[in-house]
Amino acid sequence: MNDYAGIIDRLKGAGRFLVASHYSPDGDGIGSTLALGNVLSKMGKDVVLYNRDGVPANLRFLPGADRVVSRLDQDQEFDMTIMVDCAQSLRVSDEFAAHKKLGTIACIDHHMLEKTEAEVLLLDPTAASAGEVVMRLMKRAGLEADADVAQCIYTTLVVDTGFFKYSSTNAHVFELAAELVKAGAEPWEVAKHMDESYPASRMKLLARSLSTLEIDLGGRYATMEVSQDMLAATGATMEVSDEFATFPRSIQDVEVAALFRDLGDGAIKVSLRSKDIVDVSALARSMGGGGHARASGVRMRATMAEAKLRIKTAVEHALKG
Repeated sequence: MNDYAGIIDRLKGAGRFLVASHYSPDGDGIGSTLALGNVLSKMGKDVVLYNRDGVPANLRFLPGADRVVSRLDQDQEFDMTIMVDCAQSLRVSDEFAAHKKLGTIACIDHHMLEKTEAEVLLLDPTAASAGEVVMRLMKRAGLEADADVAQCIYTTLVVDTGFFKYSSTNAHVFELAAELVKAGAEPWEVAKHMDESYPASRMKLLARSLSTLEIDLGGRYATMEVSQDMLAATGATMEVSDEFATFPRSIQDVEVAALFRDLGDGAIKVSLRSKDIVDVSALARSMGGGGHARASGVRMRATMAEAKLRIKTAVEHALKG
């Protein structure tokens, strides 16, 4: 599954590429898309970068962010399509899944996958981010990261390691970070945009979300909510609540935390976090979601009460196991 040589041969043999990542993108999805797009362009390839939801405001500082389109022309024809940081076409978008001219479909990821629709799979779970897989691919292809690529890949690292706090952080990650900084990545620019430039509406939304905090299962499970009413009252967008799940996890003795977000269309998005014991990716996959052992998510058609009961039951079972 980590056949770097095989995918390099495929890249060299194709001329027109589509690079895409999952909707509601994070720094790994966008950073990986931009880095790979940059590399392919330097190889003389014709490249379209796509994300259904575009580039979030806090990631628009990344080099090449203005290249990402949010609509696909169904008449466009590609020799090869690469999904980064995801493996199912519907996780990219409905119009992506319906496209008939995508050519060979490849996946570059670092998540453990139960299934993929890709014909060519580059899955390297030893990498801290999908961006790191792109970096490894570049090295195997004999390519060096310039300052733009370094900035994008450094961003994927800080996002998926929680600014070098999460369990995915190790000596290799720090070595790679140093290498990227030497190549031109600017840590303060990344930190400033990712962690020091929140709109005031986010803080107002966080205050309301924190008021919903509940601690259950003997103090080992904590939850928070974000509702459509909260968004209307604060003027915030759902996008700014992406990291709220880290707050209930930060409570002493809490092993699993869940953030429940009402998407307003009859769906609830659940972000799951754990500290040391529970593999929340397994929990999420059992409900059609996925992610990492310590950070995963799932989207379900349910009321808030139904979603909370379903997740609580699963977490209680996991804690007993």
